[in-house]
Amino acid sequence: MKKAILVLFLLSLLAPCLHSQNQEIRDVDITIRLSAKGSAIFNERWDINTGPSITEWYLVRENLGDIVIPGFTVVDGDSGKKLEDIGEWDINKTLDEKAGKSGIVHKDEGVELCWGIAPRGDRVFYAIYSMVKAMKSLNDYDMLHLQVVSPGLSSPPQHVKVTVKSADFQLDTTNTRAWGFGFEGTTTFMDSTIVFESTKPFRKNDSAIILLRFNKGLFEPLSVQEKDFQEVLDVALNKAKFADDPEDDTFAEVLAGLLTFLFMYFLFVHPFVRMFRRSSGKISKREKKRILGINPKNVEWYRDIPLEGNLAADEFILRKIVDKHKDNNLALAIILRLVHEGYLEPTREFEDKNIELKFTDKEPSGMNSYQKRFYDIIKASAGEDNVLQDKEFSKWAKANSSKVYHWTQDSLTSGSSYLKEKGYYNRNYKFTSSGQEQARHLAGLKKYLEDFTLVSKRETIEARLWKEYLVHAALFGIADKVAKQLKDIDPKLFSQTFTYDYKTFSSIMNSSHAISDHIRNAYVLGTPRPSYSFSGGGSSSSGSHSSRGGYGGYTSSRGGGGYSGGGRGGGGR
Repeated sequence: MKKAILVLFLLSLLAPCLHSQNQEIRDVDITIRLSAKGSAIFNERWDINTGPSITEWYLVRENLGDIVIPGFTVVDGDSGKKLEDIGEWDINKTLDEKAGKSGIVHKDEGVELCWGIAPRGDRVFYAIYSMVKAMKSLNDYDMLHLQVVSPGLSSPPQHVKVTVKSADFQLDTTNTRAWGFGFEGTTTFMDSTIVFESTKPFRKNDSAIILLRFNKGLFEPLSVQEKDFQEVLDVALNKAKFADDPEDDTFAEVLAGLLTFLFMYFLFVHPFVRMFRRSSGKISKREKKRILGINPKNVEWYRDIPLEGNLAADEFILRKIVDKHKDNNLALAIILRLVHEGYLEPTREFEDKNIELKFTDKEPSGMNSYQKRFYDIIKASAGEDNVLQDKEFSKWAKANSSKVYHWTQDSLTSGSSYLKEKGYYNRNYKFTSSGQEQARHLAGLKKYLEDFTLVSKRETIEARLWKEYLVHAALFGIADKVAKQLKDIDPKLFSQTFTYDYKTFSSIMNSSHAISDHIRNAYVLGTPRPSYSFSGGGSSSSGSHSSRGGYGGYTSSRGGGGYSGGGRGGGGR
């Protein structure tokens, strides 16, 4: 009797193994596209062997909070046919009754996304669904924190890859940080996407948890949580152990000392070495030629406005072809454009006072994202009188230097994204032939405005272009010179074009220069400084390793707590 009980007990332990006999998950490839409002659209490819006994495949999605999964679609990867969505799913039906169908089981804890697997054997399925409100708006950043592959699957996956991308923005380390938990693998920023990928087969209790932090302004999440990102990161990093964390032994101490020395060198010595090496601000002729496609000396005058007037794209190119290009010229150009478009107007409180810029009642619309964010930045600094004052903005910019820094970085990202969308700049970070032509147009306009005195002697000035000419001249750093030349040649045309005289324009430029200088100073203050710690464990203050800093690197097989959307189980049943 005791032997019989022992046999039954052993069989009960073996039951799960017998159930999953011959089951295999060869590959899980998940692509997540993020929408502007913070939804996550999943397209999951499951390459499996069903084994001989199961009737369906299912994914567990629990701990949803306010996340909503409105629908679910499955495509048979072998035939390309979409499975019939029957709505509520009955797990007790037979293999034949489930064949060619998909549905959702709703539970108190969340949902199970299910589909029939007939015929059994080697199969590929695509599971497509969205998580509305997956992204969370925090006090200081936006965040995506999800478990996308559950532990306890009927068979541990041999390989997992998760790709996160945005339809609207290039995701890189200037605007995003990323951490992976629950499995051994890597986190990589690649071609405007973030890729999490396993380097070893999953074990039974492995999972894939992703945590991404986004700068404010990229998205507008519908779900709001009143907390700072650091609170989330502290929980996620608890018990985390990344592959590039130093071991707690004598070797680690020696390594820590070496890294400390290198850190001190690169923080205090190396920047000065680089500064003296590049103090001339020169860009090599070879580099300019690579971008322009011709010898820079052979660039011809260009009289139209290049790149549809996209100043962020202009700035991206100018930093690569212009010696000593000032990084605050973009702010200067945008301020001038805001004046020309009627969002700012010159004002003077008293006759003996300098002219200042005042916000009008015109509502901002139709602006590019980089210009709208800049408008919001300077508008936030204005007091109740809506006047953009030098001292007020200086104080505000210092207190909000990280916002200024991120705006500068995001503007460059916006510029490169525009160039890529137009086919001017490819994924290998090189300008295409059409992109080289656009770069020549930009350089040609700069040359045209610099040579304006010569040009004006034999050509009629096109008044319709002059407002944009002066905006671009500000971007080139020659607005004062070009405006003076126009005034000297034709004062009447100047007044007709800008509705104010040259003296007023000079005052506008003085105010604009002061604001743009504060932008540059705040950028320097807001540049992230890495904090370095050489102790192991889960301290979130440790930034010496790229993995813990969210810049990519290795994943942690532990940690990741506080996620949404996960659960336990799934696979074949």
